[in-house]
Amino acid sequence: MIRLTFFLLLLAAPQLVWAQANSADPLEPGKEAFREERYAEAERIFLQVAANDPQNAEVQFLLARVYFETPLRDEGRARRAIGKALDLEPENVEYLVARLMQYRTDSWGFLSDRIKEARRLEISRVILKFDPDNPYAHEELGLVNIREFWKYRNAIMMPGLNYGYAGMQRTEVDRERELLTPEDLTLDGLLTDPGFNAPPEAADDTYIDINQVFLSDKFDLEALEGQGVNVLDISQRAEKAYQRAVAHLGKALEVDPRRRPIYDEMMQVFALKGEYEDALVMLEDMYAFFPEDPDLWRYFGLAHYKLGNMADADRSFATAFEFMPGNEKRAYEDLELFLTREERALREEDPVAFNARYWTSQDPRYLTTYNERKLEHYYRLTYADLLYSAPPLDLRGWETQRGQIMVRYGPPPRDVMLRPTVDGVFNARQLVTGAVVETIIGSNEEGVETAGRSVAGATSFGVLQSTAAAAFEENNTYNIWDYGDFRFVFEDPFKNGEFRMYSPPADELFTEISSWRNDYVELTKETIARVPERYEYEAPGRQIEIPFLATAFKGDEQRTDLYVHYGIPLNDYDRDKEFVEITANAGTFLVSEQRDILVERRRTIYGLPVDQVVQFEDQELWVDSQVMQSPPGSHEVSVEFATASGLTVAVQRRGVDVPDFNTASIALSDIMLAYGVEETRNNAPLGPNEIVRGSLSIKPAPWSVYGSDWPIYLYFELYNLALGTDGLTDYDVEITLTPKDERRGVGRIVGNLLGVRRTGVSVTFHGAGTNPDEGLYQILDASRQDIGLYTLNLTVVDNVSSERAEREQDLFLEN
Repeated sequence: MIRLTFFLLLLAAPQLVWAQANSADPLEPGKEAFREERYAEAERIFLQVAANDPQNAEVQFLLARVYFETPLRDEGRARRAIGKALDLEPENVEYLVARLMQYRTDSWGFLSDRIKEARRLEISRVILKFDPDNPYAHEELGLVNIREFWKYRNAIMMPGLNYGYAGMQRTEVDRERELLTPEDLTLDGLLTDPGFNAPPEAADDTYIDINQVFLSDKFDLEALEGQGVNVLDISQRAEKAYQRAVAHLGKALEVDPRRRPIYDEMMQVFALKGEYEDALVMLEDMYAFFPEDPDLWRYFGLAHYKLGNMADADRSFATAFEFMPGNEKRAYEDLELFLTREERALREEDPVAFNARYWTSQDPRYLTTYNERKLEHYYRLTYADLLYSAPPLDLRGWETQRGQIMVRYGPPPRDVMLRPTVDGVFNARQLVTGAVVETIIGSNEEGVETAGRSVAGATSFGVLQSTAAAAFEENNTYNIWDYGDFRFVFEDPFKNGEFRMYSPPADELFTEISSWRNDYVELTKETIARVPERYEYEAPGRQIEIPFLATAFKGDEQRTDLYVHYGIPLNDYDRDKEFVEITANAGTFLVSEQRDILVERRRTIYGLPVDQVVQFEDQELWVDSQVMQSPPGSHEVSVEFATASGLTVAVQRRGVDVPDFNTASIALSDIMLAYGVEETRNNAPLGPNEIVRGSLSIKPAPWSVYGSDWPIYLYFELYNLALGTDGLTDYDVEITLTPKDERRGVGRIVGNLLGVRRTGVSVTFHGAGTNPDEGLYQILDASRQDIGLYTLNLTVVDNVSSERAEREQDLFLEN
């Protein structure tokens, strides 16, 4: 009997343990249901416990979670539940954090947003009293200060300026009010402010009607200042907000480095301030926890790009694309903003090839392994997404109006937030007198707290004061982006930070202002049609000019030999040494009309040989040449040079027309200007930087400049000369060097009719041979000519076929 009783006790033990556990913690079954996502069952259990134990704060907290975090979402019931929990335990940090999270939800309007922001601020301060290291409270205070930094980093006001809205006039009192923070203003002060209700007297010279200032663009800040409008810079507020934002967000990450959103928030404020060195330090911390996050690598790319670390930026963006989802990656590949209708049709045929050609056409330096224009595009997209995204509208930054302008034109040289503070007064007055107070924060069935509740269920009256004060500060704000020759103006009419392109209100159509001059919806369309995008490359170091000449000759296998001769300007160097001590990269590139790179020649130069230096009147050039085989057609030649340090950069580009010499008719090569031509043996050049054509060693010139006492060497080739009955060619050559005829219009016509000849140098000679292709050179003596610009003309007449060919080139003589 004893054994049977013991056995029965063993069987009953688990049930006894379960019963004891549930009697000790009646919430455990509900918690288990919550963890297993059986939310309706969890709600039922928690409601039963709450009914049985009205003083149980935890069950109210758990109900708040059910109503806020699950498909049973009901924000009103969630607010009431967490309010009851805080009534019972007002110093419970976990409950305070839950209340803080509830106030982060989107609101229906500006005043509601401001009230929630004020409550979040006060709750955060209370949390930090009990838990100084709480990451949620520090994050909230960081976000508040980011918004303050956004608001004032480039803000100005124009006290006394009326923007044409009836009844919204400004007085001198407003100037002082705008310099106060919400905490500085009291409810009594708002009600008794003499400048609040009373419009200025007619004699008050602080009031300026914009319609009397000028009759065109009311956003032309320089014109406003020029006509005496007082511009008040309030950007000094921003620095403290920045410091507080970084301190609070940094503390939040120190406590919880896995709080992923904080990295985005810190990157945003670093980008706004331009503190990219600090951003890199923060991103290294982010890498430790989120190494495969595409945003991490986008941010690395952004920071490196702005710091001038182009190779690192290129690698960072490439890594971002490896981890980036397809839809986001396509946004980085999309060229829609920049293309014409015809270009869009071409892109549809082969998007990959089209994109490659497009970016080649935009690349400012082929010599580098990265495309600076493409990196700029990636930077603009990332910057726009970081600063101008609109999550409530489900828009990425590059999809918003400000973001699209940023992608097209980059950051504006002048970016100003104009706060006229001429609207919002009516709403503020309603708020203070109670009409809006009852609507926004009065007690109601949805559980919104009354204005008299504190944080633990009682928002202090200071929240109402700061909210009312904020109504004065958060007026319709204009963001002006001035690019010099055009500008864009955005407005924030709903006070939610979602800026849109400004268009005048209907009543402005009847003012004296030319409303079309202020309709930036239409002006933007005109600007984009005229200037679809803008990018101006700035070299990382000193930028120099490279003179170069390109000459084309008949080559092998239906191709053309294209010689490019260039000169690198030199300043001070030791002429007694064999080399100029410079390590540099040089490149010559041939790009087709379709923007394909046909030929590239790259080299690293370890010291410039002094025997390749040519001295001119005001300049010394280190001269070098590259040869490439080119198909006929219209191409572009790019000659590039950069010292290894990056302190000196040169890029020079010019279009060239490469002839097709494989025809049946007589053809004449380009004229190769040279400093010397000599017979050579074994097809070997006789000196540095000399090229060999046939049996001649030629020292080519990089530009069309000669000293007046220098011999002018010309090399050219004749093709397809006809053979006579005797099997010989027969041709005449005339070379003239005459002052360039810069006469225009009638003067030039009359001079030609009268047979007025201009003095210069002329050489003629007769030639004959057995080869239809000939390579010839000639030396001109221009020592008796004045300095100045000349025209070199070469004419060849084939006496067998009676065909002729001509070439013309400008040339400059200096002392």
